[in-house]
Amino acid sequence: MPQPALFIFAKQPIAGRVKTRLQPDFTPAQAAEIAAVLICETVTLAVRNWPGSVYLCGAPDSEHPLFATLADQFSVKLLDQGDGDLGARMQRALANGIAIHGAAAVIGSDVPHCPWTILDDANDLMARGHNVLGPAADGGYYFIGLTRPGRELFTDMAWGAGSVLAETLRRATAASIDFKLLPSLRDIDTAADLWLVARQFAPLHRFLD
Repeated sequence: MPQPALFIFAKQPIAGRVKTRLQPDFTPAQAAEIAAVLICETVTLAVRNWPGSVYLCGAPDSEHPLFATLADQFSVKLLDQGDGDLGARMQRALANGIAIHGAAAVIGSDVPHCPWTILDDANDLMARGHNVLGPAADGGYYFIGLTRPGRELFTDMAWGAGSVLAETLRRATAASIDFKLLPSLRDIDTAADLWLVARQFAPLHRFLD
């Protein structure tokens, strides 16, 4: 069976440029600190529970001290997300991953609380030739895994809108791409998301004060 690759998408945790939707409940510096925790916990989750190659894909690039530290600590491979909107960047990563590994997935750094069993199930499904999608509570998705490139799933999408999941599934049906759905999770975008998740996720407890 192929060993699918996992690409973690993360923005550089720079104050004022990341997690801006956490403001004004948190300062720009606090939002950057939260982003850094999310990235670290996501990498830890992935390395411990994904049997294939794990890549950390940084935006606007991977030249950030935190990314370098994580690469050294966990032996993850660093990549730049590159140019284009989110769809173009995900499509490019997945196409390259599929070409090298036979199957590939993208996960955001906003669901470090994802149970390890979900990643295990996703990997098993992909290794058996299935495409996988993880719905997010806000109408998007936190995980997408493909066994063949699907450019039509990523072009001209209204990223950030609550219709992304439904539109992705509609396009998949039109293109005869079948998805297995993972359990829905709440990704951490707003202060309300953070407070709800942090109550159950110990690494974020300190941000409840």
